[in-house]
Amino acid sequence: MASSTTPIGVSGLPVFAGRIFADFLPEMRGLQAYKRFDEMRRNSSTIGAALLGLEIAVRGATEWRYESDEGENDPRLELLQRSDDNMRISRNDHISEALTMLWAGYAPCSITYERVDGEILWKKIYLLAQDTIWRWYFDEDGGLEGLEQMAPPLYKTEYIPIERIILYRTKVELNNPEGYSLLRNAWIDYYFAKNIKQIEGIGIERDLAGMPYIKLPSSADTSPGGTDMNKAELIVRNIRNDEQAGLIIPDGWEVGLMTSGGTRLFDTDKIINRYEQRALMSIMSQVFMLGQEGKGSLALSNDQSDFLTMFVNTIADIIAETFSKYAIPRLMKLNGFESDGLRLVHTPANKVEMEKLGSFLQSIGDKVTWTAQDEEWLRDTVHLPEMDAIEIQKERDKLKAEQAEAAAQMAQTRPVGSSKLTINAQDEGAMRAVFSKAAVEFSAAMNNA
Repeated sequence: MASSTTPIGVSGLPVFAGRIFADFLPEMRGLQAYKRFDEMRRNSSTIGAALLGLEIAVRGATEWRYESDEGENDPRLELLQRSDDNMRISRNDHISEALTMLWAGYAPCSITYERVDGEILWKKIYLLAQDTIWRWYFDEDGGLEGLEQMAPPLYKTEYIPIERIILYRTKVELNNPEGYSLLRNAWIDYYFAKNIKQIEGIGIERDLAGMPYIKLPSSADTSPGGTDMNKAELIVRNIRNDEQAGLIIPDGWEVGLMTSGGTRLFDTDKIINRYEQRALMSIMSQVFMLGQEGKGSLALSNDQSDFLTMFVNTIADIIAETFSKYAIPRLMKLNGFESDGLRLVHTPANKVEMEKLGSFLQSIGDKVTWTAQDEEWLRDTVHLPEMDAIEIQKERDKLKAEQAEAAAQMAQTRPVGSSKLTINAQDEGAMRAVFSKAAVEFSAAMNNA
């Protein structure tokens, strides 16, 4: 009987000679897939805008920081911060490169270290271009061991072990190191939209000038492959109204233009918009199309915006979890530390509606003890000036001290009738005598006047 620690079965990932054959379409595998995805993101205005919008949302709507289960005084947090400060590429730029996984499916990043003042710190974490990945290496259990790269300018193969790589993937299926591109499901829609645009352009050109035709005389050689037939076909294909416009017509030939007799049967603009909407839907970005045709309710906009926000947070989670699982433990090990309890975290991207937030806070105001950390979160949520929890607590303590001092001063100058004084019968009699004498003197003064 096999031991419980012995692997049973395999993932079934189709690999041959280090190449992945997971997609049933040959043009969607390896370098061929990369070329098509790269074309889509560069040539399609809608797909390019959607990818840029997702990148800006992840980079701009979230803030990144390191946390430890041992609290803010954990010295390992200082080591992580020194490593960040030492890098030649900023963390924000690294996240931008990691986000190429959205359209490529995966983003392999290489880690380079250097020794600084007795510590081993990160020097660079940079992207290995997806079109330079030559093959993958797996161990006997199907785990990833490394990759082989062939990149310009030398175009020499180089093996890179997995210990020097952070591999970001949008999706992990069968432990496929190439992940799953967000553009894969949009390929068919992009393909048809691109070709219909080309047909539309040709149709517009023909409609503006008319369909050219050539009428040959009866004496012309019109047999298949005949000289006159070939010449006529060449003239019809190359007629353009540009700087080289002009024709030399043999005797007896007739050249003309046929114009269309009415409107087209199909609305190509509507067809192209449908394909582009479906392409955006496949990458969770259909919200970008709302309102462009005067359609789309506010409720629908809110629902889709909320879904997009959830998607952005999921992408940020993938980056944070991958970095925490692979980059941080390796750095800690090189410096002789354990990595337990350390992680990279991000603030959630969200769409704040002030009226709803105000009503919510008012409804729970007397049920929650608001700490300095709560106020820090609220300030960040509604974009008030930044203050960390320590600064907030200092300001609270200062305000309490000022209020206590003011209360003490008021107590010293409190009026005689204050509840702080106990007035007995003798005190009241003396006060009445004083007031009576003052009243007599005031009355005499008024009579003399």
